[in-house]
Amino acid sequence: MVALTADIDWAPELIISEMLDIFTTHEIKCTLFCTHSSEVLKNCNRNLFEIGIHPNFNFLLDGKSGNMDDILSDLLNIYPEAVGVRSHSLTQNSTILQKFADKKLLYESNNFMPYHTNIQPFTLWTGMMRLTYNWEDDTHWAYNRSFDSLGVDLTSKGINILNFHPMHIFLNTDNQQRYNNAKKFYQDPLELVNFVNKDKNGTRDLLIKTLEFIKSNNIKTYKLKDIYDLYI
Repeated sequence: MVALTADIDWAPELIISEMLDIFTTHEIKCTLFCTHSSEVLKNCNRNLFEIGIHPNFNFLLDGKSGNMDDILSDLLNIYPEAVGVRSHSLTQNSTILQKFADKKLLYESNNFMPYHTNIQPFTLWTGMMRLTYNWEDDTHWAYNRSFDSLGVDLTSKGINILNFHPMHIFLNTDNQQRYNNAKKFYQDPLELVNFVNKDKNGTRDLLIKTLEFIKSNNIKTYKLKDIYDLYI
């Protein structure tokens, strides 16, 4: 089973839209973990795209004001259909996991096991399902891996859940320095185009290669809620 996901991470509308166009062109499903209100996301094709939430608890760890309930409620008010969650930076503890359950969320995808195979979902003590993912674009370059290859066998047993970011797709990011150089223009796509990687394979290239492999090998893709329904 193969599922693709994307952490939106406050990307501008144009960059979100370009990412959705890639999935739409290939007719591949994707679960979108949303950080903010976006008309593009609200109006996306629900046959292909599932909406989840991507709450940011990091500033609470820095001692700044706010609380978990408000963060979750704000996102769920924007996207009331959401039943899945992945925290920004994968921030979690037993209290946060219980808060997810209290908000009636059905699954979380906060565990990351890079390049592992034969991963299976399981139920937490809160009653929520844990869906572990095993590939992410920024971790791929952190491991100094080539973007010529995913490094995951999509035909293997178990569930392969891949995670991309719209910003890295747009920039075709291949290393941390490229992203650091572009980051100060995060909300300005007209400036960001000056930092797009055109020299060697990067995130966008590998995403398209992966989607083409999925299509040519007739591999069925799932939204994460689909997997939840199959295993509940």
